[in-house]
Formats: sequence, C-alpha cells, structure tokens
Amino acid sequence: MAWISLEKAKKLEERFGYPKVSEGKGVVSVEVPKDKFIEFLTFLKEDPEYQFKMFIDLTIIDHGEKEDPRFQGVVILFSPKNQERIIVKTWAENETLPTLTNLWKGAKWAEREAWDMFGIKFEGHENLVRMLLWETYPYHPLRKDFPLEGIKDTELPSLNESLRGENLEGLFNYDRMHTALPTMEDLEITQKKRMPAKTSQIVLNWGPLHPGTHGTIWFLFDLDGEYVKQCDIIIGQLHRGVEKLGENVNWQQFIPYTDRMDYIAAINENHAYVLAAEKMLGIEVPEKAKWIRTMMAELSRINSHLLWLGTYALDLGALTMFLYTFREREKIMDIIEGITGARFTINYFRIGGVFADLPYGALDAIEHLIKDLPQRINDYETLLTRNRIWLSRNKDVCVITEEDVYQYGLTGAVARGSGVPYDVRKIDKYDAYGEVEFDIPVGEKGDSYDRYLVRMEEMRQSIRIIQQCIAKLRKMSKNDPYFFQTPDEKKLKVTIDGRGMKLPAGETYASSDNPRGELGFYIYNKKDGLKAHRMRIRSGAFYNLQVFTKAIIGRPIADAITLLSTIDPVVGETDR
Repeated sequence: MAWISLEKAKKLEERFGYPKVSEGKGVVSVEVPKDKFIEFLTFLKEDPEYQFKMFIDLTIIDHGEKEDPRFQGVVILFSPKNQERIIVKTWAENETLPTLTNLWKGAKWAEREAWDMFGIKFEGHENLVRMLLWETYPYHPLRKDFPLEGIKDTELPSLNESLRGENLEGLFNYDRMHTALPTMEDLEITQKKRMPAKTSQIVLNWGPLHPGTHGTIWFLFDLDGEYVKQCDIIIGQLHRGVEKLGENVNWQQFIPYTDRMDYIAAINENHAYVLAAEKMLGIEVPEKAKWIRTMMAELSRINSHLLWLGTYALDLGALTMFLYTFREREKIMDIIEGITGARFTINYFRIGGVFADLPYGALDAIEHLIKDLPQRINDYETLLTRNRIWLSRNKDVCVITEEDVYQYGLTGAVARGSGVPYDVRKIDKYDAYGEVEFDIPVGEKGDSYDRYLVRMEEMRQSIRIIQQCIAKLRKMSKNDPYFFQTPDEKKLKVTIDGRGMKLPAGETYASSDNPRGELGFYIYNKKDGLKAHRMRIRSGAFYNLQVFTKAIIGRPIADAITLLSTIDPVVGETDR
C-alpha cells in the first residue's frame, strides 16, 4: 500500500516538535497529544504539501483496564494528490476525544460507533447517539472487559415453567438469565433520539423489513409532502460483533466470518482480510496464488454487479432484467462452486495463498463464460441505458459531489461515479493487479445514472482482467505452488488450517477494492499472538450508506429507492 514515507513523516516531527513517528508493518503512524489533535489534523488536511483531505476511517484501541489512559483513537487518512496514506493516533484521556465532524462529515457515524462500542465521548459531536445498538443498552461490547458471550442480566421465563416449575436450570440448554434484547419501548426511545426535532408533519418509517431496503435497514424520513427534509438511518439489526469475534478466534478461523459480512461478494471479503494478515506476517504469496485470487475476485465482482443490476432494475419497475442477470449469475456461481466447493459463503482464500489449486477444466469454463458475457452486457444496456423511463428515474437524481467523496470517505463505484478515480487495485497493486491492464471508469455528474454506467463498465474491465489472468495461469505448471512455503517452521509457521500460526506484534492496515467499496482491516497486536488484540473492519458499505442521509435531502421520497440501489449496500457488512 502507498503510505507516507518515513522521511516525510519525520518532517512533521521537526516542524511541530510534539508528533512521535513510528513505522508499523508496512504503515506509518504519527502519535500526537490530545490537545493538539485537531490542530495537527487540520494541518494535514489543508497543507498543500500533504493534502490528506480524504477521510478513510476512525476507530479505538482498548489497551486494557490496567493501562492509563486506556483508550487510543486511530484515524486513517488518504491524500488524493500524493496517493498516500497516514495513521494519526492520540490517547483518549478521561475517555473523551474531540470530534472530527467539523473536518470530515464521515466521522459522524464512526464517532457514534466508537461511543457505542467503547464508550468514548466525542466533545462537540452534534448528536452522539448509539450506532448499532439500541439507545438504552448499558454496555460497550468492544471493551476488553466485556465477555464474548455478553452480559446475562435479563431474566427470560421459559414456557416449560408451567410443567416443571423452578427445576429447569441445565435442561434444554436452559438458562434463566440472558443477554438483554430491546423492547418496543427501547426502540421508540432509539427512534426519537436519532431524529430529536421534526421539521415537518410526517415522519415516514421505511424498513427495517421492507423488500426495497434489500436487508434489515430502518430509514427515518421527515417529509414535507413528498419531499425529504431530514433523514436518519438505524442500522444494527444484523450486528453480530464480527470485530469482537476477530479478537477471539485464531487467524485462519476468522476467514469464514468475513464471508458472512458481504455475502454477495464473499470472495472479496476474504481477500481483504488475508491481505492484511499477510502484510502483518511480511510474507509474499506464490505467483500462482496471486493470479488465482485476482481472477476469482473479479469473477466475484461481476457476480455481485449482476445481482445489483437485476434488483436495481426490478426496484425501478424493469422486471425482465432480473431474469437475464440471474441467468449469467448462475453460470458464475456454478464455476465458483466447481473451484471452491461452495456457492455463497466461499472461504477459499487462505493467509498464504488459496486452499486448493484450480481443478481440471476450470480455466476452460471461465473462458467460455467471458467469451459470451460482453454481448450479454451489451444486451442489458440495450434494454436500459437509453430507455426513457430509466433516464427519467436516474439522470440528475441524487447527485453526490467530489467533495462528498472526500468528506464521507466514499469508495468504490460510488466515488468513481462522482469523478474520483479512487481504486485500491491501482493504488496498492495487491496480488496481480500491478501486472494487469485495466481502466478505471469515472462519472461526470455524480448522479444515479453515472453510478449505473460506472458499474456497467466495471464489469467489462473485470472481463479484461480475467482474460489476462487466464492467459497467465495457462502458462503455469500444475506443480507450481499455490500456498506459501514456510522457509523455517521454527521461525515462521504458516499452515492452511492455521494451527499454531502467530502474527507478530505491531500494527497494519490493508484493504481491497470490493464491489461495495474499500474493505479494510486494521490489525493491532500488543505482542506476538494467535489472535488479534484489535481487529478493526473498515466497511465500504458503511461509509457509502452514510451519504444517503445527505443526498436524499430535498428529493422526492420516490428517489430513495433509486439512491439506495445505486449506493448498493449489504447489511451484513454495514452492521458487521
């Protein structure tokens, strides 16, 4: 990954005196005092030499109850001018930090999540409410002293009590005390806290169980007639504590959990995680594994975009498209099943390579698919791109600007539709992306139509990449390794099942460009360990969804479904 050089970061030390620069596993971080935090970030954002104006992520590390201060804030920024990143850290003295929302609007949700999960208060935040849990929940689950199974503080009577009375403990796995669940009253309080002041007469609830939301998302609209005046989104219905799980299972065991986030593009989710772990280990995977992973990631991107196109057109009334895209999607899923043994939650990538080599005939099947696919994409465009209804529902609808991209940390097709050529595949050149040729399509206006066109072109570019991967893999021998060969097991143990594998102390961040934007993993280890001390997942879908609350303002409520479809979030990843 492209990071600020150590020399350039040292200049910050010389200029200000107070920053402490350190080098992690392929990353550079700068620690500053809390009272200089905003001043330093403002400089990084506005100085012409640095221009770190794109917000990527904000999270917290809990160093444990014995440490004082205990919590540390971590911010990741990107400079579009220099194509490099930086990590800035500060200690949360008295469990508080200054808000970053005056610098980046995208920090709003990240700070709410940090409050929700760690109990860190952000001074100056306009409405610091919970992000994923309900408002009356009393705990902060990502703190190290919060048990993995939750805190059983709520009595839950059993129906069997009428037959067996009090003698139920231990039977049917019964336990009288359970972790808390939200009541209707809790949800009502949560709703009111999210939108404390109505400006109009109607508050419309959309979701959490509505087919148009494509998952369990709860939208609140404050409406003046048909037009949206305010909007907030309540997520968390699919929150499963994936980050907490990542800190409690071993490194390879965590891969199947990443499958369950963006289950539409499970391969891409695996990809980002194994890249981060490999970066932490400092290993280079075999050439064959790189090309296989690149090819599979692009197949997965096409697969995901086909589902997006079919459901998007369905939402806007073009029913036939769904049937066409699922025809091609089924073929891709058959190929993925033939290679990996699974159709949905794939779990094929490993830290160190892939689980198994390509089976006989796999390249022929993929070649046959991509020979036919460009014409199918042309057919989809014939049906939609110049269609009068399609144009009226998409052109000039819900414009997202270039400045929004930097402010909210937007990535993937949402950023590129707004004219920002931000693509981690080009910036980081991970796996074989540095050796293949492909273009980054960008939009001109940033409206829904541009986001549609960008994804259509992305499928064509993915086909280009797959063609190059096939040509390369055909030249390789069946005997070429597809998994990392450990030179000395006493010093470094990397196994397919992950047994005994330790990752060293330090910190790293790595990401991949997924169908729903940049998925990044920030890993922090206090010492060499079988598990991560801190496993942060930077979700592209989470940050992209946040811009919905801005882009829908002033638009008719009917545009909500268009906007949501062109943002294309998956709730498993937003909630994690």
